[in-house]
Amino acid sequence: MDSSKKILIVTYYWPPSGGVGVQRWMNFAIQLKKRGWEPWVLTPENPQFEIKDDKLLEKVKDIPVVKLPIWEPFDLFHKITGNKDKKNVQQGLVMEKSEKSFKDRWVVWLRGNLMIPDPRVFWVRPAVKRAIELVKSERFSTLITTGPPHSMHLIGKGVKKKTGIKWIADFRDPWSKWDVLEKLRTSSLVLSLHRKMERNVLKAADHSVTVSPRLAEAFGGIRVLNNGLTLNNAFKNQPNESHFTIGYFGLLNELRNPRQLWHLLDQMCRENQVFANKLRIRIGGTVAENIKNELSEYKELNGKVNFLGYLPHDNIQQEYQKCNVLLLLLNKSSNSQWILPVKFFEYLAAERMILALGDRKSDLGDLMNSKDIGEILAFNEIDGLRGFLEDVYENERLPNKEDGESLLNQFSHENLVVQLEKLITE
Repeated sequence: MDSSKKILIVTYYWPPSGGVGVQRWMNFAIQLKKRGWEPWVLTPENPQFEIKDDKLLEKVKDIPVVKLPIWEPFDLFHKITGNKDKKNVQQGLVMEKSEKSFKDRWVVWLRGNLMIPDPRVFWVRPAVKRAIELVKSERFSTLITTGPPHSMHLIGKGVKKKTGIKWIADFRDPWSKWDVLEKLRTSSLVLSLHRKMERNVLKAADHSVTVSPRLAEAFGGIRVLNNGLTLNNAFKNQPNESHFTIGYFGLLNELRNPRQLWHLLDQMCRENQVFANKLRIRIGGTVAENIKNELSEYKELNGKVNFLGYLPHDNIQQEYQKCNVLLLLLNKSSNSQWILPVKFFEYLAAERMILALGDRKSDLGDLMNSKDIGEILAFNEIDGLRGFLEDVYENERLPNKEDGESLLNQFSHENLVVQLEKLITE
C-alpha cells in the first residue's frame, strides 16, 4: 500500500461501541477503505462505555485496529456514590436527579472542574507516545482525531508537534460552548481553560471540520463535513394501521424532555377515545429515571409507553418502521441551532414523518423547512404540535419521497467521503 494512502484515526468510540458516537467515523473509514485508502484506528482497549453493539464488528473486520489500555476515573466515582451498576456517572444521569445528594453534587463538580477537557484526558500521554510510534513505523500520511471526548484532539496536537504529520481535527459536537458544561457547574476559570485548549487545537490542526454550518461558524469559520447515512433499502414497510405510533430513539434527559408533548398526548387521549385506543409511544435508548416517573403520572398514557432500552443498530431500523411519527429532540439550548444529528438521516431513510422539537432557525430547520418530510417546532408550540399530529393521524401522512431521496443522496456517506478525500489530499 502506498504510504500516502495510509490514515490513522484516533477515536474513543469504535465497535463494539454502540450508539451514535461510533457511526460517523466507522462509516467514513469503511468508505475510505472501499475507495483504496488504508485507514487504521487507534482506540482504547478497555473503554467504559455501557452501550455495545457486537454486530458492528463484522462491518469493520478489515480495518486494522490498535488498542491501548486506558485508565478512567469512573470506577472511583462509582465507589464514592455507591453506584454499583455504573450507569449514573457514565451516562451523566446523576445530573438529572431532581434531588441531588451531597455526593451527587460533589461528583458533578469534580467532573466539571477537574477532568479537563473530559475524563478521558488520562489517555492523552500514552496515546501520543503510541501514535508517534505508529506514524514512524507505518508512515501514515494523515492523522484524524474525532471528539468528543475532546481529549482526542490533545492527542492529535501532541503527535503533530512531534512528527509534523498532516492533522485533521473533527468536532462532532461543540467544545467550550457545550451546553452541558453549565450543568456540570463548571467554573469561569475552567471555562477559560476549555476555550484556550480549543483555540490551540484549531490553530495547530491543518484542517478542522465539524458537522453543520452554524457550528462551523461557532468554531470560528472551520470547514463543514456533514453527518450522513450509508444508504440501505433493507427495511421498507408500511406502518401498522391498527396503531398510531410515535417513536423516539436516543438519550432522553431533562435537556430534551418534551414535557408539553406528553401533556398534549394525554389531553388528546381524553378527548378522543379512538385516538387513545390506537396511540402507542415507543422509546429506545437511555432514559432518565425522573422522566420515566413523570410519564407514569399521566393516566391516559398508562400502558401506552414502551421503554425498549438500548437496541442494536439493525434493530433500531426495524423499530422505525413500526412508527407513524419519528420524534427528534434537540437540546433546549443554543446548541440546538448547530446540530444536524445522525438520527435525522436515519429517520429520513425510514420514510416516516419527522417531528423535530427545537429551534426553527437552525441548520436542521434550514433543511426541514424546505422539504415535505415533517415539521420542526418549538417545544412549547402546542397548537402546532396538535395540528401536525392530527394531520398525520387523520390523513395517514407519509413524507414526500422525492424530497427524502434528494436529501439522502446529498448526505450519503458515499458522497460525503469525496469531500473528505479532498481534505486529505489538499
